[in-house]
Amino acid sequence: MKIGICAWSFTDCHHRLAGGFDPFAPEDLARLAADHGLASIECAPGPFQTHSAEQRARLEAQLSAHRLGLVLDTGGHDYALDITPLTTALEVAAATGVRVVRTTISGVLEGDRRRYGLHGWRGRLQALVEPLRRAMDTAERLGISVGLENHQDATSWELLWLGEQVGSELLGVTMDVANALAVGETPAAFAMRVMPRLKHVHLKDYTVHPTPSGYRLKRCALGEGVVDWPAMLKLFDDFAPQVEGCIELGAATARHIRVFETDYWATYPPRPLAEVINAMRALHQAARPPAEEWRTPHEQGLGDDLRAAYEMDQFERSVRYLNTVR
Repeated sequence: MKIGICAWSFTDCHHRLAGGFDPFAPEDLARLAADHGLASIECAPGPFQTHSAEQRARLEAQLSAHRLGLVLDTGGHDYALDITPLTTALEVAAATGVRVVRTTISGVLEGDRRRYGLHGWRGRLQALVEPLRRAMDTAERLGISVGLENHQDATSWELLWLGEQVGSELLGVTMDVANALAVGETPAAFAMRVMPRLKHVHLKDYTVHPTPSGYRLKRCALGEGVVDWPAMLKLFDDFAPQVEGCIELGAATARHIRVFETDYWATYPPRPLAEVINAMRALHQAARPPAEEWRTPHEQGLGDDLRAAYEMDQFERSVRYLNTVR
């Protein structure tokens, strides 16, 4: 698997520092990737829409000189109301030579879909089918794949159902490896189910901190959390060697998955009991001591310099770790 860096590994604290870089500027992200021997960058389409022809040419030359690939992402949109952000991203992708666009299907986090209820969540998924069909008409015309991310909202079964209903081979999954745990699936089981439709991968890890109602998932460097990376990377290499990934170390705040609250599961359809037990076992075995700090520097209100150092250190440790296991 070729591995790059996603802008969402960082927050905007970096460019507020003297001499800092802007992770959401493709040129800065490309320099970071090249300096660390990575294969690609992933960022939002916005900068490309505002670039002049000269700026775009310079960026293309920069990417080419370092043999860097490019993935575009657009997320957090209610596509049942407006599919334009996705179709616009596809048009920008075509103009910049991008072959994969990553997107999300909801603003849900922490696997907590209770505000929708069972039928409301199912209705939301059903309402996405027709808009995604229209978007995939554009994707088919341009020859660009779309990966729906498991953004701590949807299960592997639900993402596969959406793909089947939409009916385009170019529509698949961007798998965020650690996010599988937020919906009661292990990363390995999730990966094997979506493998036939896998388009892109987010490499993310979490440390696990127990609470009375479940667990908090705190960002960390790859290899320092719950994910078995040697096993996961082997799965991707064995079953989807053409698929590329990006280090994506968000989020700035710990995610509290309340899996011990009965109504947490109310919107989830039945699944094999062994699946849930395996996910709970992974979380339980990775749980850190109760006294360990679970708040990120962002949650502690620390300054820009400390937050930026925290994020960059995690990124650099992740790169070093990947170099030891690949």
